[in-house]
Amino acid sequence: MHKNNSLGGRPPGRKKTAKIEIVIEPEVKFEFMNLMRKEGKMASIEIGTWIKGYIKEMNGKEE
Repeated sequence: MHKNNSLGGRPPGRKKTAKIEIVIEPEVKFEFMNLMRKEGKMASIEIGTWIKGYIKEMNGKEE
């Protein structure tokens, strides 16, 4: 039986529901991905966290 040793991602049971695509220079992508790797982080998780934080911050400003 195959054991999944995932370092991150969606919690069990949660489905991927949407995708955001960005366009950046290859050098910027390389440096970003290199820094994420050095920190032991997954880019998609970090970007998702930043987006959720931004939404929360912006929604808080509207009140």
